[in-house]
Amino acid sequence: MRLMDIMDSQAKIYPDADIDQNKENLISADLSVYSLDIKRIPNDIIYVEKDSQIIGCVNKNLIQYLCRFKENKISHKILNEIEEGVVAIDETGRIFYANNSYTKILGVPLHRIIGKMMQDVEEGATIIKLLKTHKPILKKNNYIKSLDKFVNVRIFPIYDENKFVGAFSIFDDVTKINHLNQEVIRVSQIAEEYNRQLEAKKKMKELNIIGKSPDYLKVVAKALTVAKTNVNVLVLGENGSGKDLICNLIHQNSERSKKPFISLNCAAIPENLIESEMFGYEPGAFTGASKDGKIGKFQLADHGTLFLDEIADMSLSMQAKLLRALETGEIERIGGNEKIKVDVRIVAATNKILEEEIEKGNFREDLYYRLSVISLEVPPLRERGHDVSLFIHYFLEYYNEMYKKNLTISDSVLNHLTSYTWPGNVRELKNCMEHAVILSNEDIITMDRIPAKVQRHTARCSNHSLAEIMYLKERKAIVDALQYYQFNIQKTAKALKVSERTMYRKIKNHGIDLTNLSKEAL
Repeated sequence: MRLMDIMDSQAKIYPDADIDQNKENLISADLSVYSLDIKRIPNDIIYVEKDSQIIGCVNKNLIQYLCRFKENKISHKILNEIEEGVVAIDETGRIFYANNSYTKILGVPLHRIIGKMMQDVEEGATIIKLLKTHKPILKKNNYIKSLDKFVNVRIFPIYDENKFVGAFSIFDDVTKINHLNQEVIRVSQIAEEYNRQLEAKKKMKELNIIGKSPDYLKVVAKALTVAKTNVNVLVLGENGSGKDLICNLIHQNSERSKKPFISLNCAAIPENLIESEMFGYEPGAFTGASKDGKIGKFQLADHGTLFLDEIADMSLSMQAKLLRALETGEIERIGGNEKIKVDVRIVAATNKILEEEIEKGNFREDLYYRLSVISLEVPPLRERGHDVSLFIHYFLEYYNEMYKKNLTISDSVLNHLTSYTWPGNVRELKNCMEHAVILSNEDIITMDRIPAKVQRHTARCSNHSLAEIMYLKERKAIVDALQYYQFNIQKTAKALKVSERTMYRKIKNHGIDLTNLSKEAL
């Protein structure tokens, strides 16, 4: 746009005016309006000349307006092309500007934004805080709940001649980036878990531990992680599930691996002897005591690991003495006065639910927390899927070698054994295979060579063993209680008189899907 396009052609120069004197106000008619340096023109009226003749004039304010209009138009175009969302509000919180990207982020058309209060458009918007503080705000990965989006936000105050008149905010939608980052983290965690399981398989092979089920591999991987520390560990699981193997795995992969691994079965030793077994005794400490005295398990395990099996069967008085030894790092032999320093790591195991034993008054709560810095739960064999078949073939090979035989197993027997619930877990399966190998005189193990209890089981039969009946009844009781208390775990656990942790464990063990169950109840 040229000056001659907007000039007033009726302008007349005063008779006494000299063009040479006013040459600083003379601008060529062909000059672009937007190329003028307005600040250098002192007067409000600009005279337009052509061929050294004044042909009109232009008001300086008009040029300033046109320049600002063009600047605004260009600015709006630029702001509408950028990917960042931009929104501006006045000092009252009313929106007076928003670009296209902002409307896309909100998913709301522009005409429903301009002139609206920010609080109504975006409830709890961070920009509103700046109206009080007048200080810039920077937020990264800010989650906008109403939009279900993550944004980086930069918010700045707006001043006009040193007066605060509002604020503007620049949004960068990083939802996709955030999701990608989360996916990277997820994949990394999967890779870490996979590597842990590979390491677990390697260690299992070294220690002849059998299993491929995901749940069991997770326990092994966790045990290997814990092994590198020096904390006490509590291993939970049913009888015969292999808790001792996990405890041994922890020791073998710890810094104490070259030191003793000492075991003590708390259920197998009479109450009057367990203290002497654990702490030892001085010569002649009691009737029948050895004249040489005895070193207890704690001292034998010094700088190593002490495995306390069936810890829940320990008496309360003995629990108190064990707790004191753990807290002080000292023991005292029966009949002695000397306090002996010991450095022992405890790994304990039980088939009982210690929270329930605490509630019954059978187990000390303070000892429980001392022992269970880390808890590992070994899944029962019935929940380990294909592992049953692995154990069958492993024990078949083992006992073939032991009894100098070369037996195989028929498909029908294999199917029967893999469908059995194995209430006695690995120990029962081991016993079953040894029984079958010993009694088999042919080249193949047939159904009549396996124990009668296992023979009576048929996967398709409606008859169940006592363990199976109890299992099914417990499952039904849990499901009924969950539905009655509207899936409130706390109330359900209280009604069934178990702890919440036990409730969650039983729900998992019984394969109860709370999501699907709640949908069915609707």
